[in-house]
Amino acid sequence: MERREQLKDYLKDYTSRLTAILDKIEVEQLEKVVTAMITAFKNGKTIYVVGNGGSAATASHMQADFRFFVRYFSKFRPKIFALTDNVPMITAIGNDNNFDDVFVEQMRGQFVSGDVLIAISASGNSPNLVRAAEFANELGGTSIAFVGFLGGKLNEISTIPLYTPNPKGDYGPIEDVHMILNHIIVNYLSVDPEFLSLTA
Repeated sequence: MERREQLKDYLKDYTSRLTAILDKIEVEQLEKVVTAMITAFKNGKTIYVVGNGGSAATASHMQADFRFFVRYFSKFRPKIFALTDNVPMITAIGNDNNFDDVFVEQMRGQFVSGDVLIAISASGNSPNLVRAAEFANELGGTSIAFVGFLGGKLNEISTIPLYTPNPKGDYGPIEDVHMILNHIIVNYLSVDPEFLSLTA
């Protein structure tokens, strides 16, 4: 019973921390993210998603949702790719150059003006994500950042930062929020007239 009570208390505390971060989502910034994504889809542009660790899993999940889950409400297939999935490429770049280049090197020759980069990071300070965002900006793309903690460098340099503060560095809830944002956006598309008007 002692463990059950401890778990009950921990569950209550965890969900309260998660809810506190969700309450900090700025709808205006979220709208900018959705608008930028739909604009890219309309113009035949590509969205690239990057992240490290748990955020890499979120990036891969985002690709799956936007390229396959949308089948439930649309025949349109967005161009969206997670640069976290090609292990041979990532390890080659990390081995021959360094880990800070694993995303930007994959973008070279692929990323063009009008494309979008979504960088997912708890801290906003991962060098490989910062380099990718800077590269996207230089090429005339849109850089979107899902960040927490104190916002970090990505919050400063991204075209559209979606910052949900949690200064204590609470990894679990902020990573949960980033996955929830993915689900909010992809499910929202099922009721957005502009997205639903898109054809292959």
